[in-house]
Amino acid sequence: MAAAVGKFAAQKLLKKHMKEYAGKKVEQGDDPYFALIEDPKRPGKTKKVKKQIPSYIPEHDALILASCKRTAYRLDMCLFNFLGIRFGWEAVIGLIPFAGDAVGVAMAYLILQKCAKIDGGLPSSVRTRMLINIVLDFVVGLVPFVGDLADAAFKCNTKNVALLEKHLDAKYKPGMPTGRDGRDEMVGVDREKRRRNRQSGIYALNDPPPATTFEEFSDGEEEERRYGRQETGRVAR
Repeated sequence: MAAAVGKFAAQKLLKKHMKEYAGKKVEQGDDPYFALIEDPKRPGKTKKVKKQIPSYIPEHDALILASCKRTAYRLDMCLFNFLGIRFGWEAVIGLIPFAGDAVGVAMAYLILQKCAKIDGGLPSSVRTRMLINIVLDFVVGLVPFVGDLADAAFKCNTKNVALLEKHLDAKYKPGMPTGRDGRDEMVGVDREKRRRNRQSGIYALNDPPPATTFEEFSDGEEEERRYGRQETGRVAR
């Protein structure tokens, strides 16, 4: 019962924040909140869905993942698009001379520390990859203007949350071999087509990213009536 309550709390936390940003378009596969799935009623077309935390993630870790996803979205994606790049608060803070990049690193490190609070902590390999992402993000951001654009495109916080998701999937997903690092082995699937679709944020309903389950917008939600069905032309064939 406690685990069910914890998972409900994690999903409720995400739903509340997703509602605030439901009007944002899905333009890339690393969006922490939303994805596009192939619409079974309209071949070749897509519809927008929510990314939720699956039931196999335990209560404690589900709450940590939900909190990290929320912070990463705010820092990396929540504000606006420019030149095809999604911007969040970290990009704005990074414009402050000298102090901005330091603040960005500090916030990224706080997310890493929160990720490390999962049961059993993070493996050293995952923690090292997260630290490398933070260092690269800082170094790139030091270049005036161009660095700020590259920093926004790099999105180290979103990358680190994705690493956490891969680790949790490898740790908890039923039937997944222990130690698997999140690389998918899909039998009978066009891997190049799958890769192109995923880069654009398009997934098959039965093939979500790690530590993710898809949830459709309900008929009663305002965002579903206004934005829930996002046209993107045709799925890659």
